Amino acid sequence: MIVEALDRQEIRYRLSRIKELPPLPTALQRLLEIIYSEVETPGELESIISYDPGLAAKILAVANSAYFGYRDGVKTLSKAIAVIGTAQVKSICMYTLLMGLFANECTISETHRKMLWKHAFACSKIAVEVNRRRPWINIDQAAAMGLLHDLGWMVMAAHFNKQFTDIFHTAEKKHIPPWYVESSYGLDHGRLGRYVACRWALPEEFKAVMEFHHAPGNIGSFGADVGMVYLINILSHSREYPELVNEDETLSQCRKLCISEEEWEEYQEIAEAVWPEVEQLWNLLG
Repeated sequence: MIVEALDRQEIRYRLSRIKELPPLPTALQRLLEIIYSEVETPGELESIISYDPGLAAKILAVANSAYFGYRDGVKTLSKAIAVIGTAQVKSICMYTLLMGLFANECTISETHRKMLWKHAFACSKIAVEVNRRRPWINIDQAAAMGLLHDLGWMVMAAHFNKQFTDIFHTAEKKHIPPWYVESSYGLDHGRLGRYVACRWALPEEFKAVMEFHHAPGNIGSFGADVGMVYLINILSHSREYPELVNEDETLSQCRKLCISEEEWEEYQEIAEAVWPEVEQLWNLLG
């Protein structure tokens, strides 16, 4: 079956027919607010979680898993947050809320869902570790950017599913990244991501990162944010496409951000080291 490319008019028409993009859940909105403002009063994270029974159950289940060594020993959210760590809890909350948000929208296969969300987890964790060594924003913002930057793929899966499926099938067959393929179908997951960010009134930095994380040379404002997420995205994909780490555009971004060759090699080691934890977390949540 041949899947035709879409022209801009057809894409705009389909987007206009999305009656209601899933609204940003209150819990996720508040979580993003405290991440962005850097103001978090004691117990606020627990309060956000406690108002969502599904979220609370997920956090308690993770805290009581064998991974943390507290089988059935964690009875309260405050203890669960202490066991897991606030940064990890925030990422788990964001993942859980976003998965629930798109669950009824997407006909995405389990294989693609697993691939996209493990990539998001990996980017979030790599962003945190890179930010510890080179703090360009606060750690929570770095983690959120890593987790959210590819949401455009989820929008594509929900509203352009035939094209989405064929893009990934073609990319896998040719063993090239899917963002190298999507333009031939008339689509751009970066622009779709910006569409989500605008509808949800996310900060301008997030809009820029979602739209330009594969084309950092096309952005003036928030260049450091976009450039860092571009590199983090490359690091997360380096197991599948090792050639990306030494591409001209990659090395150019390293130079723009004054990242030395030794530092870039260190980040590659970090990226490799986060994957066992990503696999464990996916097994707990998936």
